[in-house]
Amino acid sequence: MATPTLSIFILSSLLILSSFSNAQTQPKAFTFPITKADTDNQYYTTIQIGANATTLNVGIDLGGNFLWFNSEEYLAAADSYRPILCGTKQCQIANGIGCIFCFLSPPVPGCTNNTCSDYSLNPFTGTQGYSGLGQDVLRVVSTRGAQYKVNNFPFQYSDPVLREALATPTEGLIALGRTRVSLPAQLSSAFKIREKFALCIPSSESRGSMIIGKTAYKKPFQRISESMLTTPLLRNPVSINGNEVIGNLTIQYFIGVKSIIVGKTPLALNKTLLRINKRTGEGGTSIRTVRAYTSLHKSIYAALVDEFVKAAAAKNIKRVASVAPFGACFDSKTILFREAGPDVPIVDLLLQSKSVYWRFYGWNTMVRAGEGVICLAFVEEQPNLSGPTTSIVVGGYQMENHLLEFDVAAEKLGFSRSLLLRDTSCDMFGAA
Repeated sequence: MATPTLSIFILSSLLILSSFSNAQTQPKAFTFPITKADTDNQYYTTIQIGANATTLNVGIDLGGNFLWFNSEEYLAAADSYRPILCGTKQCQIANGIGCIFCFLSPPVPGCTNNTCSDYSLNPFTGTQGYSGLGQDVLRVVSTRGAQYKVNNFPFQYSDPVLREALATPTEGLIALGRTRVSLPAQLSSAFKIREKFALCIPSSESRGSMIIGKTAYKKPFQRISESMLTTPLLRNPVSINGNEVIGNLTIQYFIGVKSIIVGKTPLALNKTLLRINKRTGEGGTSIRTVRAYTSLHKSIYAALVDEFVKAAAAKNIKRVASVAPFGACFDSKTILFREAGPDVPIVDLLLQSKSVYWRFYGWNTMVRAGEGVICLAFVEEQPNLSGPTTSIVVGGYQMENHLLEFDVAAEKLGFSRSLLLRDTSCDMFGAA
């Protein structure tokens, strides 16, 4: 029989080992797949929510407020759903707008009594839905492959009309914006990890990845991350909830573009358009995964097309009739193809200094628009009649096969050169 002293020693040793084990297994980052729906030019991830782990595909919205979805499969097994009640701390964190009273019996997600409520937004149609906010368990996977639960994860069970124009596999949107109920903020709060996330968006239906938290990447991405350029993440101080053109500017990610260069020629631009008007919210440059292509203010777009066409002609590239929504299209037979795609003029977004620029090669500047036709993959921004218009919105096509790190805590964006120049792509991205 063990002596009392020995028993105490063994118990103490086990407690120390247990504590050490827990410290070692504390997650530092979580991973989510990214898939491109080619026919819709939308990007989505997969989550599991609820006690029965309902699997949902949800679009990725960099400027979104909170997770919203509509799923009959979830509704049929929503035993663990709980409403966020009016006047509670959770309602305050969610920054809810109003309180709804819904007397269905039995109550169902989206229609419960005394419930904190807000507007959800479909950024592809501009449709808004107003309903109650709820919470349920969200299952997540760490970069080490272990599964964890986030209890009381906030979201909205939305009206089915909001699913219009979403990519066919998807049933809602998950938010990465600057809110306390976005996916990065909730994981940061639940597991005390850094509020930081990396996106590697694929260019086809192959998989890319999103990593939330701080972790080492597998080769060669660790070396690529060490050579990334960085630029401050700016805030637009104007808070407006409206259609997709507006969104809520305070929660979107902005960067400071000083100029646009085609080849070696800076465009002649109205520099006022490049700055955020702190009073009206007009201008500036945001980054949105829910935009298929980078959109530009009318005058900026005209200057880009004019200079790009000139530079392309100097390479003996033949222009052909435009294909909507693109303003400059070319005969693909007159374009050479290299490791970075079509050999066309390079487009740079010049940031805070001459040595910091986001460079787009042919794979990110040209898109096929028909048999033998290839077009400049930028579009003209449509004027917003109901509020401020952002001058440049960097879209998903320009982000494809770049490693992007949004360090929300430090308010900076890191971005790599095209991964294709390193003979790799986002379908190879992951944690070490």
